Amino acid sequence: MYKLVATDMDETFLGFDHTVPQANIDAILRMRELGVLFVPASGRAYGSIMNSLRNLPEECLRDSYVISYNGGCINRVGEDEPLISNRISFEAVKRLFDYAVYIGDVGMHIYTQAGDIWGWNITQSELDYLHGHMDLKLLEGESIEFLRDVPLSKCLFVYEDLDLLHELALAMPPELTEGLSTTFSSGRYYEFNPAGVDKGSGLRELAARLGIDIADTIACGDSANDMAMIEAAGVGVVVSNATPDAVAIADYQARSSCDDGVFAEVLERFIEPEHA
Repeated sequence: MYKLVATDMDETFLGFDHTVPQANIDAILRMRELGVLFVPASGRAYGSIMNSLRNLPEECLRDSYVISYNGGCINRVGEDEPLISNRISFEAVKRLFDYAVYIGDVGMHIYTQAGDIWGWNITQSELDYLHGHMDLKLLEGESIEFLRDVPLSKCLFVYEDLDLLHELALAMPPELTEGLSTTFSSGRYYEFNPAGVDKGSGLRELAARLGIDIADTIACGDSANDMAMIEAAGVGVVVSNATPDAVAIADYQARSSCDDGVFAEVLERFIEPEHA
């Protein structure tokens, strides 16, 4: 019997306008009545995730958890201090930052464990994309030495052409990503996490802590950084707007897009039949 549904946020649980479709809210309230946990799982920071969910009814997230930084942190809802946290070394981030400065036409985000997000070489288009769901502090100059003693969770490159971003990844010196987990997301990000960290590891860790068999979980996503979670869960679901690589490994591709509210379909197809 399904006990937990984890979901990516952007382009999966949230519509393209970064709001929550009413169909998702209604479905979560019904899921909670049936004893199923709703767990957001995002590459974003805990605070950013909670801000996007601030208008949900309290019951949706009561006694639940949030997987942030692509599995790098797990928080109990309402508690800023994570139960689990993984850090990326300053030296690894600095190597990537120096490379971004060298090639010049790529932007970068650097995420602190505390939830601050520093942006370098950020275009107006990127600021427009982030508006309303993520706040960046813009770096001035070409040094990140002020972050040397700050706990860091992840970083990423920004380029708005995904094909060119893949080419950039292939052309990078391999030592830059040695000891790191990498993935792509949102059609514009090349992400770098600590080794062994992904949304699948985060889901497995949370399920084990809660005494939930991983077979009793459902994961929803749309993109490459969701694939480990989709594969780890008992059932992996992708929205209709998912990328081809995510579709290829999913157990089920929904008819619903992120704008429609995929949770209504998940509830109808997988959860309600167990309680009929």
